[in-house]
Amino acid sequence: MQMRSAPSYFSKQIGFHQRYRIDPVNSIYRKNFCRPKSTAEAKVLAAKKHSESERRRRMRINSQYTALRKILPNLIKMDKASVLAETVRQVRELKKVVADTEAACRGSGSECVIPSGVNKLSLEKCEGKQEGLVKATFSCEDRPGLILDMIRELRSGKGRVVRAEMVTVGGRTKSVLWVKGLGAGSEGIVCLKKALNKVIVDRPSII
Repeated sequence: MQMRSAPSYFSKQIGFHQRYRIDPVNSIYRKNFCRPKSTAEAKVLAAKKHSESERRRRMRINSQYTALRKILPNLIKMDKASVLAETVRQVRELKKVVADTEAACRGSGSECVIPSGVNKLSLEKCEGKQEGLVKATFSCEDRPGLILDMIRELRSGKGRVVRAEMVTVGGRTKSVLWVKGLGAGSEGIVCLKKALNKVIVDRPSII
């Protein structure tokens, strides 16, 4: 009996698969995983995906209702309709308080310390004893890290803050900065405006 060497044996086995184009692994994979799904299977899969997305959506909605139930004062009924009604009433009441306060400030001639309901920025050059300073006033959403972002952007430009005032009401912040060292031209003011806009407009709050 003639013994065949190992290399010759394996080469013939490999050649057998190559000659007849047999690939057991690939054929099994194609048969079980790559076969086209029937219409019924596709509908079942789509229904499962839709059901899962709806479940996640209901969880998010319920979590927001839970948060409202915790923060709304004097809430008697806990059903969703009552929670929404009380939320609307509270928002309207707060907006009326803000409008009355702003009107009172305008009537007295003093500057309003309540943050504006929209993001906005104003710059003005100071005169008299404060000549050489630029007063920057802006309102934006309050968020963690707001002061650090503001300091980082201001350090990247010209000028330095010599005085700052901040008021936070209802999740919004109003800041007044007095900046020195911007120079006599408009280049420094333009740089200051760009830096503050990055903090106010380009980085909205994260809920």
